[in-house]
Amino acid sequence: MDKMRLARERKGQFIIIAAMLLSIMIVSVSTVIYGTVTYYRQERWEEYVTIVDSVKTASSNLLQIGLANYTQTPNPNPNVLKDYFNQWIRDVRSAYPGYGVDLDYDLANGNRSAYGIIPPMNYSLGLTRRWNQSTSYVASNATVSINIASAGLTGYNFSSHVFLRMSIRDAKWYTGSGNWYVLIYVSVDKEGLEPVISLQASNFPSVKVKHLSGVAQRFTIKRYYSPPSAYNRFIYEIKVTSVTSTPSSIEVTLLDNRGIKTVSYTTSITQDGS
Repeated sequence: MDKMRLARERKGQFIIIAAMLLSIMIVSVSTVIYGTVTYYRQERWEEYVTIVDSVKTASSNLLQIGLANYTQTPNPNPNVLKDYFNQWIRDVRSAYPGYGVDLDYDLANGNRSAYGIIPPMNYSLGLTRRWNQSTSYVASNATVSINIASAGLTGYNFSSHVFLRMSIRDAKWYTGSGNWYVLIYVSVDKEGLEPVISLQASNFPSVKVKHLSGVAQRFTIKRYYSPPSAYNRFIYEIKVTSVTSTPSSIEVTLLDNRGIKTVSYTTSITQDGS
């Protein structure tokens, strides 16, 4: 009788232990499976994020390259951005097979208010420029939408823009020292109203001061921050020498480090005899 009871107790203990081991195995396998699925999902999601970031970077680069092409070409192609974006979309689809990546874009058209510019910037096929003013600017603007079928991502869109502005803040003709010259005070900013502070003399391919005796083009440049009592911003001081008679106009051409060009012009020049 005792032997039968002992056998039944041992059998019961074995069943309990086996059940516990089975439970542990189920939990362990579930943990491994969950971890694997989570890792897989995380890895895939990181790939999708990489694709989106790449698309954002590439669209900004296209706007820069297109704007540089547009501003440096004597007879620019008004469809340059359209051509670039169409080719880029075909390349992206080929670069990510199996992801179901689909892109679309909308180039800015019509008036857009930005950066306090009056009147508003007038875009055509994503491009606009205003040259030969005391404040000149160029800009490109596009909205890009992206769908990734394999991630269930649809309708995600963002806007990109590139902007360059140069302003002739002041111009003075100095005649008191016997070495007549003109000082031109210029500020430069880009998208986000970020001041451009790294320009060199080589970024100004042409500076012309027209005066009664001809055109003076020899110049040097100083860079400094102007205090609030003056311009309250980063300034490029351009000194044009040999201005031996009354100047009538100033033209400054800028080519920034991205290859984007703009041209400012003014006839507002004061004389300083000190």
